[in-house]
Amino acid sequence: MFIKTTFAAIALAALVSLPAGAQEATMAETFDPIQLSTDFPAPSEDGTVNVDGLDMYYQVHGEGEPLLLIHGGLMTIEAWGPILPALAENRKVYAIELEGHGRTVDLDRPLSIQQFAQDVSGFIEQMDLGPIDIVGFSMGGGTAMGVGVLHPELVRNLVIISASHQPDSIWDSVRAGWPYMTADMMEGTPMLAAYEAVAPQPERFAGFVDKIRESMVSGEQSWTDEQIASIPVPVLMIIGDTDLVQFDKALEMFRLLGGQSSTGPMGPDLNTARQFAVIPGATHYDIVLKTDLLLPLIENFIAAQAN
Repeated sequence: MFIKTTFAAIALAALVSLPAGAQEATMAETFDPIQLSTDFPAPSEDGTVNVDGLDMYYQVHGEGEPLLLIHGGLMTIEAWGPILPALAENRKVYAIELEGHGRTVDLDRPLSIQQFAQDVSGFIEQMDLGPIDIVGFSMGGGTAMGVGVLHPELVRNLVIISASHQPDSIWDSVRAGWPYMTADMMEGTPMLAAYEAVAPQPERFAGFVDKIRESMVSGEQSWTDEQIASIPVPVLMIIGDTDLVQFDKALEMFRLLGGQSSTGPMGPDLNTARQFAVIPGATHYDIVLKTDLLLPLIENFIAAQAN
């Protein structure tokens, strides 16, 4: 059985790209060129796991070694599009929805990247999946970093797509719009349609968007340099060549992780556990749709760590 779904490759990115004070109609128009229709496979298993009072929704696709997918902000599992079934051809993929997103109803508390990371860690522990390979996109990439920071014993390898550890990695012109983000701006957008299609309490959407906005404006979506430098597990960073994340900021994080040796290929200290890739012709909006480029990068990186 397949679910027909219309989605944008990234919900949060297009949302925050609008300049301060943009008209609500412009939000829906922003998605016109990037909406796609795809057949999304039904999971072999789904349900919820209670993590300290939060009923976190998850799906399972495929068979093999476990791999965890963490979506971006304001997204649902379906927004992973073709990369999820591609990964599931050889792996047992666990795809979750973070607090407030899709089928995971938010609790009466603020949202933060730190809380997301603790929730995901609790999910891994309760499902007895650790250590596990984790792929995170955008806000989900920041969450994946946090699992590596707070609970590295639960992680085998990290793949971070279109994310960096500090808010100033995002272009200033984009961040200028963050304080103006409201649920009313979502009318006619695929993220609202996706939320309403699966959320058990769709009336909570406005409050959820308010929480996301506050977490972004307050700077709660970040990790310190010291925390990033402490991550002991292998990390692959992937960025689009026209991403919202600035190259220089992403490279700063890569260097904090211990990547980019000064001796380069001429020296004996090539660190294959620290890798950096740029996807050509990719924006923050469509990078997860570049399956032909992403899939071999992810699979080859993980395979290299097992050798």
